[in-house]
Amino acid sequence: MFSKFIVPALCASNLLGAVAAANHHRHMHKRDYIATEVEVVTDIVTVYVTEGDLPTPAPAPAPAPSAAPSAEPFVAAADQGEQHAAAAAPSPATTTTPVAPVVAPSSPPVEQAPAPQPTTMITATKAAPSPEQPEVSIPTHAAVAAPAPVVSQASSAAYPAASQAAPASSAKGGKRGLAYNDPKLVSNICSSSSKFSWAYNWGSQSDGLNAPVTYIPTLWGPQPEHSNGWSENAQKAISAGADYLMSFNECDNAGQCNMDPASAAAAHKSFMQPFVGKAKILAPSITSSESVGQGVSWLKSFMQACGDDCPMDACNAHWYGPGGVDGAELFLKHLKAVNTACGKDKVWVTEFAATSGDVDAFMSHALTELDTKSDYDFVEKYSYFYLAQGSLMQSSSALSTFGNIYATL
Repeated sequence: MFSKFIVPALCASNLLGAVAAANHHRHMHKRDYIATEVEVVTDIVTVYVTEGDLPTPAPAPAPAPSAAPSAEPFVAAADQGEQHAAAAAPSPATTTTPVAPVVAPSSPPVEQAPAPQPTTMITATKAAPSPEQPEVSIPTHAAVAAPAPVVSQASSAAYPAASQAAPASSAKGGKRGLAYNDPKLVSNICSSSSKFSWAYNWGSQSDGLNAPVTYIPTLWGPQPEHSNGWSENAQKAISAGADYLMSFNECDNAGQCNMDPASAAAAHKSFMQPFVGKAKILAPSITSSESVGQGVSWLKSFMQACGDDCPMDACNAHWYGPGGVDGAELFLKHLKAVNTACGKDKVWVTEFAATSGDVDAFMSHALTELDTKSDYDFVEKYSYFYLAQGSLMQSSSALSTFGNIYATL
């Protein structure tokens, strides 16, 4: 009498499992992968055993296993620094039934953290200074010796470890602020300096700013692409601690908001009037151009068109010019002219920069005057243009020399 046993080749089920795992891994990395074709071969071996001819308790040596088709495990291509380690297949198990050896699938991929990448800077919302602005030359008389920077160093200053606690600060504190496009950089610089109390980004949403500074929203212009959502965003900022709102950006500049004083005054009233009593209001910012109809000239016309019932508590000035101590003096002189034309007690300087000459000397002299001299008590807040590589920063993780002065003086 015969007993018949049909033994499926286990290699088939195991190989199918490996293919299924590979396909799952492919779905987890949709961007780039390399697939290896797998051919599955199922061998069914029929074994006849005659009753009474069973082997003795000492089993006979198993016949040598026949070679089975090999299958390379699925390997995903490297994805942003990920490396996938494949384990070697274990030795095949022996059995009295001739079964093809099983090729084990590779072990689960070992995920490694991506290599550090430099911060990608967002393109500045604010364009470069308008070419319409006149070039200001440094006086030809002998230049005054520049004061030595408080922190003298040959190279840039690196940020401390991100784990350090950030100092507390508020918009109602010091004058110094940060004009930014990348909120991560604000967090970085605030982790090593308590000089900053406020920040802005030319928009009405902070874009995820998470730093110990007060965010001040800006209504860049009355156009729908800028004003849609303004009321909600402004109220949200006020609820978060903003004590000021900024009006339009450089209406006297054809490359920016670009509005005549009368039209700007009417739009300013419409958008800012609802917030009277909730926050203080800044007038539209102006350039430092000395041309008729621009700069201080535009501001005077705006104030006249705005009238006595205009919702405004301070003016907003921008300035670009030469560096060095002489350049800093020209900058400070411009601020006094803005204050006179404004007729208010306070002026904010939300953009200023030395575009030539000795920037370190400019920074040291300007900051010392703004922070310590009573002549400039009317300057309530100021921010250098701007927190980014090529300006206050030398790289994504290091300050420039004048950036270090701005963060420490």
